Amino acid sequence: MPKKNTHTAKSKRYAFAHKEGEDFSCIKILEGKFKDVIFHYGKVGFAKDENPDGTLPMKFDYTVRQNPGELDLDNNKEFINYIGDLLIELLDEKFKK
Repeated sequence: MPKKNTHTAKSKRYAFAHKEGEDFSCIKILEGKFKDVIFHYGKVGFAKDENPDGTLPMKFDYTVRQNPGELDLDNNKEFINYIGDLLIELLDEKFKK
């Protein structure tokens, strides 16, 4: 994990944010409806059963660390889909390396 706040090479939608003394990096959203929200992923995995369309759903936990706009993010499908897309982008970049 990066030791300082960095933008990803592919996207300016988010940046890694690392707080001194923590063993993990968070992600800060840099644009759009969820701008300035900082969160981190927890457990990530895939469901055991496929969707009817043959896709395998991804499951993940997350913790919101900062929510300066005080948005309602608990069980917010739009937010969950957004950070799910970010997670797929991060995993794709990692696998390409």
